[in-house]
Amino acid sequence: AKEDEEARIQRFAEEKERKMRMRAEREAEIAAQKQGIRQRMIDRQVEYLAGLRKNENERIAGQVREAEAKRDAEISAKNDKLRQELEAIRLSHLQQLQEKQRKTQDDRGTGQVEAAKFIADYEAGLASDQAAQAARRKARIDLKNYHLKQMRNKADRRAKDRAEEDDEQELVRLKLMEEDLLFQKYSMALVEQYKADGKDVKPLLLELAKMKAEGR
Repeated sequence: AKEDEEARIQRFAEEKERKMRMRAEREAEIAAQKQGIRQRMIDRQVEYLAGLRKNENERIAGQVREAEAKRDAEISAKNDKLRQELEAIRLSHLQQLQEKQRKTQDDRGTGQVEAAKFIADYEAGLASDQAAQAARRKARIDLKNYHLKQMRNKADRRAKDRAEEDDEQELVRLKLMEEDLLFQKYSMALVEQYKADGKDVKPLLLELAKMKAEGR
């Protein structure tokens, strides 16, 4: 009877140990499952935030490119208009010189000197205008590179505080200043031409002031 009691106690102890071991294994399995679920949630959140940051950066870059393309197109159109007006002035003066030569056949030498002087002055002005255009082109490229560099360096911060409006406004301000300088040069060239022709510059000054006020 004593041996049976000891055997029963031994079996009870073994069964209890087995149940405790199974319970520990089950708890470990549950903990591992919870950890796996938690890690998957963390991974999805990290992936989601990375996607948001990428989309925001692409949106900012797209807005900058769109603004630059628009302003470049406007400046190009204004430059084309200026070149056409300068060409019209040149053709007008050439026509005047030809008329004068036909009317003053006895003074061909003087007419030829005036024509040569006009052509030399025009070519000098054209070279100066081309140099100014090259300088403006370089300034635009430098400005674009500067803003792109600033955008890359500050992309994360701009994505957080949405300060891209300030950058775009600064770009517009700088390009408006460039347009003002171009318009000033164009105005001075026309005024000097009118003076050289002996024309009254007051109507021209009024028209230029009107054009500047209207933003043309």
